[in-house]
Amino acid sequence: MQIIKSFLMKRVCFFILLFILTNSLKSQTMLNGLMDNYRFKKMSEGGYILNDLKMSDIQGTPYLNKEFSSGKIFTPEGTIYENIFLRYNAYSDDLEFQKGEDTYNIDPKTIIRRAEFGGTVFGCMKYDYFDKIQNGLFEILTEGKATLLVKYTIKFLEKEKVQAFVDPKPARFEAPKKEYYIALSDLPAKLITNKKSLLELFGNRKDEMESYISKNKLSIRADDELTKIITHFNSL
Repeated sequence: MQIIKSFLMKRVCFFILLFILTNSLKSQTMLNGLMDNYRFKKMSEGGYILNDLKMSDIQGTPYLNKEFSSGKIFTPEGTIYENIFLRYNAYSDDLEFQKGEDTYNIDPKTIIRRAEFGGTVFGCMKYDYFDKIQNGLFEILTEGKATLLVKYTIKFLEKEKVQAFVDPKPARFEAPKKEYYIALSDLPAKLITNKKSLLELFGNRKDEMESYISKNKLSIRADDELTKIITHFNSL
């Protein structure tokens, strides 16, 4: 009986090890495939910051979350790359991924249709920024005939010059700022600047949606309440 138990334990351990190795090799194969198919910019510490500053010289962070999270990348051609560790750089508006101890920059405008990681979903979208059409990464809050998007921006401020009786502020990243956009069909996403600009996008449902927003006392400045508005519109 003891011999049988020992044999079974060894067999279980073998299959666990095989599972781990298989998934590790699959992840590495996916990553190698991604790097073979596209060109990336290897990141050096602070290399994309002005005046050759190192990240250790700068207060704050360019990332929504500094930690990498395992996720997926969906390309415009329909290819899916899985088990890739990603994070979003809101200062440069791109994704970064790890390969070994190295970090690489992904240009979302040519590679990414969608990325899912860390409990968030990002998409590369065309958007209308004050009558100028651009491409950028957005967090997708809800999808349907109207898709609710969040555009994050983080500004970099250089070290202030020394002045008498005033301590200069160091080089720093500001806290992230949000802007809400809505994409209808395949049209470029529109910036929501106020309640009026939101209602204009609802077309012949404008009066109905205005009544719904007022009745439920919903704000267009909060993720959950704006999500509730767009979810209701998508249900009509």
